[in-house]
Amino acid sequence: ISNVLVSRSATSLDGAVVYYSTSTGNTETVAQYIADAAGGLDIVDIGDASDDEIKGFDGLIIGAPTWHTGADEQRSGTSWDDFLYDNLPGIDVEGKTVAVFGMGDQEGYGDNY
Repeated sequence: ISNVLVSRSATSLDGAVVYYSTSTGNTETVAQYIADAAGGLDIVDIGDASDDEIKGFDGLIIGAPTWHTGADEQRSGTSWDDFLYDNLPGIDVEGKTVAVFGMGDQEGYGDNY
């Protein structure tokens, strides 16, 4: 019987960043937990990020609050609103690895959760 070495492939997060925006601080806190668990990634409020900076990363971890203002557009009341409507349409994310985490508040926003 021969011994077979099975290698496991790993995903590198060297070219990744955690972007977030927050109303109460909870999304920022969880963004930091994720960044630390992933080996010390940077966390950046999406309102402070430039389009060129975003384009430069291979991996994007995105954190969004569940905050809902009741508006039809720009409902979160955070920097994500401007980014999603003004910046994202002009950024090519093809080929990037993207992960999204949401805070979730099914009690306060059950109709929108």
